[in-house]
Amino acid sequence: MAGVAGDALSRVPDVDIDPDGVFKYVLIHVTPEGAGRGKDVVRGYAWAEYHADIYDQVAEELEKQGLRCRCLGGGRISHQSAAKKLHVYGYSVGFGRAKHSTSTEKLKASGGRVVSRPPKMSRSRLLRGLMLLEVLAAGHLLSVQAAFVNRCKSIHTSQCDFVCDCWDCSDENQCGYQKESVPLGTPFTCDFEGTACGWADVSTTAFQWAPVQASLSTWGSGPPFDHTLGTDQGRYMATTHQKVKPSAMAQLRSPLMREAAATCEIRAFYHLSGSGLNVTDPDALTLELSYGNTTITLWQSPPSSSRPWRELVAYTGRIPGTFQVTFSATRAHPQRVQFALDDVEFRNCGRPCSQACRTEEHRCQRGGCVASDRLCDGTEDCWDGEDEGPVPSLPASASLSLSFFLCKASFSACPFESGWCGWEVAPHQSLNWTMHSSLEGSLSPDGPTRDHTTNSRTGIFAAVSSPQPGLLGGKAWLVSRGLRASKDAPCHLVLYLHLHGSGAHRLNIYSQTEGSTELVRSRSGDLGNYWFREKVDFHGAETFRIILEGVVAVRHEGSVAVDDLILSPGCLVQSSNVSLVPDPDPEPTNPCSQEEFACQDGKQCLASELVCNFKAECADGSDEADCGATSFATGPGGWTDLSVGRLQWTVQNASSRLSSAGISLHLQEGPGQMMSLARAATPVLGPSGLACALEMGFTAGPQGLLALAVADESLGTSRWVWYALGNGTSGWEHVRIHLGARARPFQLELLGLEDLDGPGGFPLLGVRHVAFVDCDAGTALPKLSGLSCNFETDWCTWFPERDDIFEWERGQGPGWESDHTTGAGFFLFVDPSAPGADGLSARLVSSPQVASGGGDVCLSFWYRLDGPQIGTLNLLMKSAGEPERVLWTRTGSQGAIWHRAFATLSRPVGRDFQVVFEALRNGFLGSVGLDDISVVPGTCGTPAECSFETDECGLLAGGTQDWVRQNATGGWGPRIDHTSGTPQGHYLLLNTSGNAPPTGPKATLRSGAFPPWPRTRCVTFWYYLMSSRPGSLHTYVHEGGQQKELATVNLVPGESWHYGAFSVQVQREWQAVLVAAAGDGGPASYLALDDLHVQEGACSEPGSCDFERSLCGWRKPPGDWYSWDQKEGATPSQSPSPKKDHTLGDEAGHYVYVDIAVLGLGRNTARLASEPLPSTAGSCLRFHYHMDFLGQSSRAELRVKLSSLQGERTVWSAAGHQGRGWKSQTLLVSSLTEFQIVLEATSGAWPSSETIAVDDISYTAELGCTDTEKNQEAGTSSSNKGSEAGLVAGVVCSVLLVVAAALIVGFCLKKRSVVGERMPAEHPSVEGFDNVTFRDDVVIIDPIPASRETD
Repeated sequence: MAGVAGDALSRVPDVDIDPDGVFKYVLIHVTPEGAGRGKDVVRGYAWAEYHADIYDQVAEELEKQGLRCRCLGGGRISHQSAAKKLHVYGYSVGFGRAKHSTSTEKLKASGGRVVSRPPKMSRSRLLRGLMLLEVLAAGHLLSVQAAFVNRCKSIHTSQCDFVCDCWDCSDENQCGYQKESVPLGTPFTCDFEGTACGWADVSTTAFQWAPVQASLSTWGSGPPFDHTLGTDQGRYMATTHQKVKPSAMAQLRSPLMREAAATCEIRAFYHLSGSGLNVTDPDALTLELSYGNTTITLWQSPPSSSRPWRELVAYTGRIPGTFQVTFSATRAHPQRVQFALDDVEFRNCGRPCSQACRTEEHRCQRGGCVASDRLCDGTEDCWDGEDEGPVPSLPASASLSLSFFLCKASFSACPFESGWCGWEVAPHQSLNWTMHSSLEGSLSPDGPTRDHTTNSRTGIFAAVSSPQPGLLGGKAWLVSRGLRASKDAPCHLVLYLHLHGSGAHRLNIYSQTEGSTELVRSRSGDLGNYWFREKVDFHGAETFRIILEGVVAVRHEGSVAVDDLILSPGCLVQSSNVSLVPDPDPEPTNPCSQEEFACQDGKQCLASELVCNFKAECADGSDEADCGATSFATGPGGWTDLSVGRLQWTVQNASSRLSSAGISLHLQEGPGQMMSLARAATPVLGPSGLACALEMGFTAGPQGLLALAVADESLGTSRWVWYALGNGTSGWEHVRIHLGARARPFQLELLGLEDLDGPGGFPLLGVRHVAFVDCDAGTALPKLSGLSCNFETDWCTWFPERDDIFEWERGQGPGWESDHTTGAGFFLFVDPSAPGADGLSARLVSSPQVASGGGDVCLSFWYRLDGPQIGTLNLLMKSAGEPERVLWTRTGSQGAIWHRAFATLSRPVGRDFQVVFEALRNGFLGSVGLDDISVVPGTCGTPAECSFETDECGLLAGGTQDWVRQNATGGWGPRIDHTSGTPQGHYLLLNTSGNAPPTGPKATLRSGAFPPWPRTRCVTFWYYLMSSRPGSLHTYVHEGGQQKELATVNLVPGESWHYGAFSVQVQREWQAVLVAAAGDGGPASYLALDDLHVQEGACSEPGSCDFERSLCGWRKPPGDWYSWDQKEGATPSQSPSPKKDHTLGDEAGHYVYVDIAVLGLGRNTARLASEPLPSTAGSCLRFHYHMDFLGQSSRAELRVKLSSLQGERTVWSAAGHQGRGWKSQTLLVSSLTEFQIVLEATSGAWPSSETIAVDDISYTAELGCTDTEKNQEAGTSSSNKGSEAGLVAGVVCSVLLVVAAALIVGFCLKKRSVVGERMPAEHPSVEGFDNVTFRDDVVIIDPIPASRETD
């Protein structure tokens, strides 16, 4: 039997995952029944709503083969099969986090094997599938999260306690958080996507909180995208726009939550926007905590900024009972300010889960382990607080007697509630320690809002007080009694430090004996608005006193405060004291003021803003000595440890730990109580130059995480610019990280995380040899080689601006694009939908160019702008003292092909200038590419395309009236332009109102000169005629000094943009001339022109297009979200697409298509509309379409609609797989009014990886079709049949729901039987990684051999 099972195991594939998309996966250990070695397998499918769905199906199938299964954890996989790329990240709420390193190795070895078969439907999936269909029919998909609350009926006191008691964790839904945010992959998070998670508006005025869907229409006035999805399809909570009185408050309150751990953090993202942000007393957003009769402020918004979304971090402290949190938005002024809130996360708030404890640790009765030096330390690590009272059990290795572990009896604690407890305030310092409560309000605004002992505003703590806070600086001493360290027990001091509001304040801890004073620990920097644990060990046989020295910097707000000073039993109080030395660290005498920096030689004083500006101002270079560039041989080199968790940064000699000798900055165990990354920061830096980069050696250890972040002190923001994950070794590597031009002030932060129980019993992660390269902003850039670049080897002299979390990258394609230079090389790109993209624009800036002789040059570049919802690409030019000028712009998809563009650069004489490519994130699906930039002398000539967004494109106005370039904000003319479909877009306007002559007013437009073109060209344009009568546009060509008429285009009046075109065939240099005779000259008549384009080939007939050179008159309707794209057959795409077009029948031909995979859930649609066509009694529409979904169970659909002012109607549709190759369709269309033909593609209920394509549309007006099908809706349900089918479907669904309801009862009982396997709490130990700080693993799959590919 064992042999049979072993054979069955060998036939089980190691990897089985879906071909594309983002989906859940589980790592399963499979063993033969009875005995034998097993193996790990990876399974991941998009159909699974829960990780348990995958495990249940796989386990059921394998158990039939005599195999046993055990789930090792779960996560998520983002799979791009065309790009051979996988991202492995996240974890399972029910099974915990899988070991992603094992999963990635399996994926590498398999080459990314995928499945193409539909999954077997389990009973639970059947019921949930029916429920999801109901949700899809009703509205937003993710609202299904709110439907399942406490399905296992756990006891009331177990709900909303940050611990999953139900098998599906539904007892943690609607708690101010959901069990999990599906888009973010984080537990106990509310992303507001379809549910408010139980948050309730409790405002008492019209100023209230309400759910909002993001919209691009709020660009500049509010968040155009949410934080969760980063698109305008996401949702968030926001305050209303009503005008209210000053001091009006909107309050958003959570449901009751139960028991928060001492490590609990609340994280959220907020956004402030509006005119009231610039006033002296700005509006404020606060987060308050309420429990019992206590309400305390956890966090308050700093001064506003232009950053789209900012993160807040607040700490609850240990709360043993129920509590609520409230977000309060206060308007201090009548101006309209909107507050927005998204992604509220409760991190590390639940009780510890059961685990095996080490010998030297104390096991908590309700789960968790506590190190011996964390017993009786003022923090309840055990859920019942047993570690802070009489300890019931001791580690066998402990040498102390039991009495030492009776906290109150043996530990000397000073909570300041009833005095100084024997601690003495030294009188000879410039400042004093004084006792305070938060109720007094006499400290700095950044001072503590509660004490640590009682976690309330009434509790007492000690703080450094100044007679003039924020102005005067100085020192204050708090001194212990005489102490001596016991030989039998460790002597240490635990205290809780509040260091917030300024990075310049610090706390020094000295040990002073009669003969010496030793600095044993120093903390500085802004640690955050909370009390953080510190621990200092003392050794030696001499009597000593502990000195707590609080140092307050001059002209700096903020606070230095301490609470709960706890001396261990090994610190023995002595009858005699040590005489105090007046000042163990006196300030050196120098001629500089307190606001200035004194050079080390004592002869020179510098303004503080000149320190750490990457340029040595002191003769001895001491102003740049401690700024972060260091070998660590003499100390940290300016890096300050800001860690508040179980890890910290320290300088160590690596030779004792690693194979490579040397001094480096390493991680070691830290004294803090939080579960956060270790953090070290430089002093304030800047400004930096364009080419600024940081170089360093590093090792991330076998399983560590190392990151470099840039923190903006003025904005209170921090963002990662680089990170590395452990690669299984401890070898050292070298990295160069581009920082770019940044204004002062900014700081660099090193972030680290590593398993404390790693190989060798100590962390291995470290950094060494840090250097700044080319960072002086005043130094000329090396190798000024002009603007030309093909990006094959590097960036040349182009640099990405680093001001936002959305920036240009250099690569070989974000998945499926190829470069323009070679088809396989490098280019620059931005992806607005990339993970972490969270900005409004990405800017690429050239090095300063020297315009020595002035004159014009022509800049040429190739660009791509494609995707179903892509934004804007701008070309700008800037020089010192002048505003930036837009030279060229494009918005929306231009097709999945490379286009060449030109722009004339008018260089300012005697001044440097820079060129900027700016990608705006006013679209979220697609990509922008840039390649092959070159410059030639002279102007570029007449542009072949003109959208009037930047200028008049050289058109010369003449005739009786003038054309004016404008947008719709002036109130006269079309309300939107044609290019962007917005009021901000520009067009040319001819005012034809007034007393017109019988032939109508005329005006002439003359283009610049075009070069000789022997082939036929088509001149296309869009016009908008507001008139009661038709007009006309006479077209001429001026060639060789002669002008000849080509054609007269009849202009149709109406409240929409219409398409016009005429053909040109010339032999010599020529100009196009347009003479308008527009309308009747009524009081409100005008003619507008937009989007002139000269393209190769003859013009298409109205409504027709072969898509070889353009979209002809077909466009995305204004206001629609998704668009169709144009591409070559040879161009790769995310989803399988036709290799050949229909027109030419080869890979060079073009067609239009929709990638169904990007449409998302919920039957989203992409629409492509023809130009307006005149009414018809019967015209013929022919087209070819491609819907080859063989092997897919997709219900993606293509519809043909007729749209007019009277509404829309579907004349034909096809759903699902339609066969191999291109299919033809002929339709008879009729409309009583002007109409448009609309192609509409929809994903159906579930998106999948396939493409709908259309080619060769032919529209013949007023001619009947001889080859139309009898039923144009063949293959789909007609309206009357649809009603019958709907009735039948309703009856069937009702029966299925009854059957499924019975099945789910048995299924729930089965689930409850294994509830022990599905009840993990948040793990407060740092032995491992959480999903937020250890984000993902990235795997690049090698090309799959042809024999292993699947269809």
